[in-house]
Amino acid sequence: MEDDAIILSDSDEDTKPFGTRSKKRKLESDSEDEYKPPSLKKTKKVKSEKKPAATEKPKKRQVTPKEKKPRAPKAPAAKRAPRKPKAVKGENELPVENEAGCSNSTQFQDEGTDFKGLDRMEWKEEDMVSEMEQIELWIARNIIRLFDEDNTIPFIARYRKEMTNDMSPEKLRDVKDSYEMVKSIKAKAATVMKNIAKLGKLTPYLERCIRGARSLNELDHIYSPFKPGSKNTLAERARQLGLEDAANAILTGSRIVYIEQLVNPEKKGLQSVKEVELGLQHIIADVISKDRGVLDFLHRMKEDAKTYIETTKARATKEPKNNAKNVKKEAGSSKDHHKDKVDVESKFENYFKFSMPVKYIKPHQVLAVNRGENLKVLSVKINIPDWVLRRLTNYCYSQWFCKGIQYPIRSRILDESIKDAYARLIQPLLVRQVRSELTKKAEHAAVEVFATNLKKLLLSPPFRGQNVLGIDPGYRNGCKIGVTSHTGNVLAMDVIYPRFGCKVDPHSDPNAFKLKDMLTKYKCEVIALGNGTACRETETYLSELIQYGWFAPLDVKFTIISEQGASIYSCSPVARKEFPDTDPNTISAVSLARRLQDPLAELVKVEPKHLGVGMYQHDVPEKQLSATLDEVVVECVSFVGVDVNTASDCLLRRIAGLNSSRAEKIIEWRSANGSFINRHQLKKVKGIGAKTFEQCAGFIRIIPETIQKGSSNFSGSSQSKKTNVTDDDGENPLDRTWIHPESYSVAMKFISKCDVKLEDLGKPHFIEKVNRTVRSLGLQNLAAELNVPEALMKLISEGLQQTPEHDLRAQFQEPLFRRGVTSMEDIQTGAILTGRVQNVTHFGSFVDIGVGQDGLIPQSRLHSVRPQLGDRVEVKVYSVDLQRRRITLDLVKIL
Repeated sequence: MEDDAIILSDSDEDTKPFGTRSKKRKLESDSEDEYKPPSLKKTKKVKSEKKPAATEKPKKRQVTPKEKKPRAPKAPAAKRAPRKPKAVKGENELPVENEAGCSNSTQFQDEGTDFKGLDRMEWKEEDMVSEMEQIELWIARNIIRLFDEDNTIPFIARYRKEMTNDMSPEKLRDVKDSYEMVKSIKAKAATVMKNIAKLGKLTPYLERCIRGARSLNELDHIYSPFKPGSKNTLAERARQLGLEDAANAILTGSRIVYIEQLVNPEKKGLQSVKEVELGLQHIIADVISKDRGVLDFLHRMKEDAKTYIETTKARATKEPKNNAKNVKKEAGSSKDHHKDKVDVESKFENYFKFSMPVKYIKPHQVLAVNRGENLKVLSVKINIPDWVLRRLTNYCYSQWFCKGIQYPIRSRILDESIKDAYARLIQPLLVRQVRSELTKKAEHAAVEVFATNLKKLLLSPPFRGQNVLGIDPGYRNGCKIGVTSHTGNVLAMDVIYPRFGCKVDPHSDPNAFKLKDMLTKYKCEVIALGNGTACRETETYLSELIQYGWFAPLDVKFTIISEQGASIYSCSPVARKEFPDTDPNTISAVSLARRLQDPLAELVKVEPKHLGVGMYQHDVPEKQLSATLDEVVVECVSFVGVDVNTASDCLLRRIAGLNSSRAEKIIEWRSANGSFINRHQLKKVKGIGAKTFEQCAGFIRIIPETIQKGSSNFSGSSQSKKTNVTDDDGENPLDRTWIHPESYSVAMKFISKCDVKLEDLGKPHFIEKVNRTVRSLGLQNLAAELNVPEALMKLISEGLQQTPEHDLRAQFQEPLFRRGVTSMEDIQTGAILTGRVQNVTHFGSFVDIGVGQDGLIPQSRLHSVRPQLGDRVEVKVYSVDLQRRRITLDLVKIL
């Protein structure tokens, strides 16, 4: 073995496999040939162990592998009679007898006293979730209970903060994913036990291993020999030869095994001593590789090991020889194929000689490596340090070798079995686990990038109060135009065909006249231009018209809007229902105008995955990506809140607790009975029970201004105003806040304490008195007085201090408007520019600086700052590559 300096590290010392560091250092400094099990060396006595009588002499130690001339094994005789090994209780179960005097290792079998932290008992869901997400156990227990009771993430994040320690929705999603994983492990473990039990091979030992498995990979590893249709493993073949009892005896040391007695010249696999030993070795290796303690020990070792991932260029595969007839036909295609192959390989040049510790590799690098491997461009290798095998050997000796009868043949077979188990079974398992964990983490990180960018996009502030003209640019089919009112209603649609590339002369251009007439007629000064095909040319065209003063006296300006998903929406059933007799090409222009006016209301009509707000979309599981993005949409819509009397079906179905059918029922009830005048009327809608109402009520708004005056539910008299929060027939001003109906009674007590009237909710003097009460008494004292959690008290006080116009999205930055354009050729290195972050990835952020090509701020030039999608930033041009159309930027600051 190597020296201490090579074998040991700080992390290695922390494992303490034999109870003390000094013993471990001494052990690892010995050579492999002179290895002596730690239990055979001088050890401290366990306190619970009874001391032998003073007259009783300790028994001489048995032969160890270190001795040069070991005694020949003898049959169990009277000399060894003072202590007989206890009978083995069942298959693979170890005896508690310790011939070598390892009293503490007896406890290790059942209690795990030597190796702290290696819990081989069946785990609970909350324990695993707590460990996986690094959260306190009581929080994990509460969250699991909340999810089991069908509570949604928005509801938990806003109205159950005291149970989650004010956990964010993003963290709740992570905990939910971990909980789903834990449940899948439990479910698969039950299935595996059931299938093995049907085969009649489920032993108590095997059941413990299955119940203690902490990953799907471990379950697959344990279950692999029992899968229907799978070939018999080497261990199963040896068991079929009747070697299992002998293998267990060698492993446990319960008796001396004479190899010669097991030889059977007439039976294949038992024809020689070598074949018998090989069969015994395979069985013992199988037991070691599936032992619960070994798997737990390896889990800890894997965390401490400095494992590397290495990639190289894959060897070129030999192409089949072509027939003479097909040589000419395939000559051209082979050239194209070679060119495509070179183009693909060039994307992975950075990974042709790549090596990095798995602890430090970045998510986008993992996904790139996986893609290169799938394309057969890269060859991937996981290097696990050699000291893992040495630690495993130490553990196995403390677990098995120091127990029972010691003799040379047992020592040799055990040593070979450990090496075989590691090389053939354990090391491949570790490699699979490392690759699987890296991929899962990378996929999770990629999905989180999508989720973060999507959330910022959906929460873009609305541009209200003005008419907007939307332009969907194009060449052959022209630029589609749609004008919408300040409420989003369609005012006009048309098509123009600008002459791109020519000097603009508006007086001789009919398209310029048509555009001016439309803007003047509807008093529209804002243009929403899509960023698709011909965007750059249309942007130049509009800029020249604005610089010419063509639209005077209107002060026209434009902004670039993402077209992602617009064409998909224009051809969808939702669009056809809204615009039954309209050309889909023109619908996209209207959609762009609405995206500027109310991004959330318009973007929810498109599947989130089509919005183009992430990277490596095709390298992550589609189901996982769609589920996460759908949850983000529900979170955003719920937190912003919707007016139940004006919201579309697309918005209502995205409220926490609702779905498509329930949203349709709400709209049907609204059409048949008129406007909702309070939240409690939702209970009258078919399909909305107590649980659904609990989940959605806090996110539904009742805005008095949008209640139809002719509604059968509405009465303009003052008697309709709600004076009692328990009355479900009148209006309640609290219904326009985010305060949940379950907390109305507390809110009324607080309002009374503030000496204000509920009817004045939202007025300046109401807000001032509430604010003054909170500052003077403090949230903690108010919560104690009203006997509610402090988190709830904060939620109520903040809800009562909001103005009627409050919008969660107002805190985010508004769109960036322009009146001119700059080309990529005009910018120079060192120039200071401003722009808007268009996309955020793990390797950098893309910024629109108004030159028709987004610039990239690499991760190394972000200077530890993390801009988010939509942020306005000031950047410095680091380099411009006109040939490759690439701009590299350096972040100066976030504006």
